[in-house]
Amino acid sequence: MSHIRIRSLRVRLGAFIILIFILLIALMAANNIIAFREIQSKIYDSMKETLTIYQNRLNASFSTTEKYLKNYAYDDGDIRIIDKSDLSSEQYFSSVYHVQKSFRSALSIYAMDGFFLYSLGGDTFIEETQSDSAYNTYKNIQNEICRKLKLNTFLTKENNGKWFPVKINGKYYLFRVIQIHNSYIGAWISVKNALQPLVGKELNQSILLINDKGVVVSDKPPIKTLPMEGLSENNGYQYTVVNSVKNLIVSCQMDFGRLYIVSLIPENQFFMDINKYIPFLMVVFLIVICLMALTAYIINRWVIHPLNYLNTAIYSLKSGNLEAQIKANGVCIEFEEVNNAFNEMVSEIKTLKIDVYEESLSKQQIHIQYLMQQIAPHFLINCLNMAYQLAEINRTDLMKMMLKDLSQYLRYTLSSGQTVSLKQEIMHVENYIELSKIRYPNSITLYTDFIPETMHATVIPLLIQNFVENTVKYEVMLGKEIAVHISSSLIQKESGTFIAFTIWDTGCGFNKELLERLEDIEQYSKDPSTKHIGISNVLQRASLIFGPENCSFHFSNRPEAGAQIDIELPFIPFFIKEELF
Repeated sequence: MSHIRIRSLRVRLGAFIILIFILLIALMAANNIIAFREIQSKIYDSMKETLTIYQNRLNASFSTTEKYLKNYAYDDGDIRIIDKSDLSSEQYFSSVYHVQKSFRSALSIYAMDGFFLYSLGGDTFIEETQSDSAYNTYKNIQNEICRKLKLNTFLTKENNGKWFPVKINGKYYLFRVIQIHNSYIGAWISVKNALQPLVGKELNQSILLINDKGVVVSDKPPIKTLPMEGLSENNGYQYTVVNSVKNLIVSCQMDFGRLYIVSLIPENQFFMDINKYIPFLMVVFLIVICLMALTAYIINRWVIHPLNYLNTAIYSLKSGNLEAQIKANGVCIEFEEVNNAFNEMVSEIKTLKIDVYEESLSKQQIHIQYLMQQIAPHFLINCLNMAYQLAEINRTDLMKMMLKDLSQYLRYTLSSGQTVSLKQEIMHVENYIELSKIRYPNSITLYTDFIPETMHATVIPLLIQNFVENTVKYEVMLGKEIAVHISSSLIQKESGTFIAFTIWDTGCGFNKELLERLEDIEQYSKDPSTKHIGISNVLQRASLIFGPENCSFHFSNRPEAGAQIDIELPFIPFFIKEELF
C-alpha cells in the first residue's frame, strides 16, 4: 500500500510543489527584508526627479502651443472673414486656405495631434491633424468638438483658460480652446501621445494623468481613481493597491492645468537595481535554475511523457487506426489505469465498429434489393396487360415484337447491379419506348441530346426510365402525340464534377398539389401513401448509392410544355466489374 501511495502522481507533485514553494518564499523574504528600506528611498527620489523633468518639458510644450493659439486668434483677420463671409465667396475660401496652411505649419513645430477652427455662424470646421492619425479617430474628435461647442458645454468656468481633458470614444485627449467672437480655435493631443515621449517603454504603463478630483484621465488605466491625499508630499511615502499589488505613488502637479502626472511603482520593481546584492542574487538565480531544471525533468518524466503517449494513441484512433495501444508499464498508477482503460476501450470500439458496419451494409443491400423488386412487378403487370390486349385482337406480329422487347427489359432489370452506365440506361429507355409504341402507335417520340463524355457516367438502374414511364402512363393516349426530351451535361462545383440530366415532355405537366409535395423531396420519398412509387423509388435508391447531400432532384412545369425534371449526380466513371459466383 505504501509503495502505491509513493507512486501516486498527486503525492509526488504535491510534495515537490510544497518544497519549491517553501524554498522560494524563504529566499525572497530574506532578500526583500534586506533591500526594501534602502531601495525605496532611492527609487522614489529618482522617479521624482524624472517626473519633474517631464513636467517642465510638458509645461514648455503646452505654453508655446497656447501662445501660438492666442497670437493667431487675436492677430489674424482670417477668422473674422470665415465667421462673417459668404461660404461661397473667394474671400472665404482664401481665408480657409490660409488657416489650413498655418495649422499645417504649426503641426511641424508644436507637438500636437491637431489644430482646429470652428465657426458657429457658418457651421464651418477647419482642422489639420498629423498624417498618421486614423480617419475614424479624427471623425470622432471632430463630431465631439462640434457637438459640445453647439451645446456650449465645451468651455466651462472650470476649464476656461486652461488645458483640460476630454474623453472621446474611450480615449482621453487634452484640449486648449480659445473663443474669439463667434468662433473657437484650439489644439488637442491624446494623453497617450503626451506621455509617450517622456518615458521609456518599461515605464509607460505606470505613468498616469490625474485631475484635481483624483480621477484618472489616461487610456486603459490600471485604476479609475486615486485619493488626493496620496498626491501630497507632506505625508511621506504613499501607497495604493492596484490589481492586488502594492504600488508606490510619485506625483508632480502640472502648471498648465489642474492636473497631476503620477507614476505607480510596484513593490517588485524595488529589487531590480540592487547592484551590491548581485552575488547573492546570482546564487539565488542558480538555485532557481537548478530547481526549475529539476522540476522540468520530473514533470517531463512523470507527466509529459505518459500524456504524449496517450495523446498519440488518441490521434491514431481518431485517424481510424483501431490497433492503437499504449504500454501501461513504468508510469504512475493513475496513468497505468487510464492506459489500461484506453486499451480496453479501443478493443471494444473495434469489435463494435465491425458489427455495426456489417449490420448497416446488410440492411442497405436488403433495402436496395427491395426497391428494385418494387419496380419490376409494376412494369411487368403493364406489359402483361398489353400482351393480353394484343392476343385479344390477334396481333401476333406485335405480340412477338413486344415479347422480344420485354425480354430485353427484364434481362436489364434483373441482371443489372446497384449501378449501371448512362449508355446502358439510355439503351433501356429506348427499348421501353419501343414497347410503348406498340401499345400507343404514332403517339410517342423520343429526342435525346447527350454529350459523349457523359455516356460512361455511373447512374442507378431505371433512373431515367421511371420518369419516362410516368409520362407514358399519365400523358400518352391514342390520337395525341407526346414528345419526350432527354439531355445531359457536365457542371463543375467546388466539391467536384457533376452530371446534370434534364427530362421534359410536351404533356400537361404536374398538377399544383403534386408540385407542392415534390418541393420537399426527402419527405416525399419517405411518404408511404404516395401513389408515384417509381419517383419515390428513384429518390431513395439515389440517396443510398450517392449520399443524400450529393443528389439533387428538381420538379417543375416547363413553360409552354409539360413536366420537367432536373437531376444532378456526382460524375463517377463506370467500370464493369465481373461478379464471382
